[in-house]
Amino acid sequence: MPRRFQTIVVPTDFSDCAQMALHYAMDLVEPEGTVVLCHVVDDMPLSYGYVGVAFTAGDIRTRISEEAQKELAAIVPTNPNQVRIETHLLHGTPQREIVKLVTSVQADLVVMGTHGRSGLEHALMGSVAERVIRKAPCPVLVVREGGAESHV
Repeated sequence: MPRRFQTIVVPTDFSDCAQMALHYAMDLVEPEGTVVLCHVVDDMPLSYGYVGVAFTAGDIRTRISEEAQKELAAIVPTNPNQVRIETHLLHGTPQREIVKLVTSVQADLVVMGTHGRSGLEHALMGSVAERVIRKAPCPVLVVREGGAESHV
């Protein structure tokens, strides 16, 4: 039987890959442990503003936050092992907010998906998973999009 963890943080962008990471976390958490499911609303695009647009960055942020909160609630898995599931909606730079959350809840493990971008796309967008791996105070399990498990 694999090692089990008491507290696991699972960042999600609501992709299939992130959903697969959540399934891994549910398999790896101790019975009566905690899975901390989080989504980060990246405020950077909201700070630029657009000429001629009739709404404010605050309106957009509120709407995005409301939708993200609904998405978080919708993906909480059924819970046969009495696992405690917390949801956190965070705002800011994704990798920074994820690492802050991991530290604050004293997580034993982070399980997160990655889209496996490479080349120019990776150079321009970077990898949140890669940055979390560098800064997290605990191990990080990365579930790759398109891996063998994604076809199950």
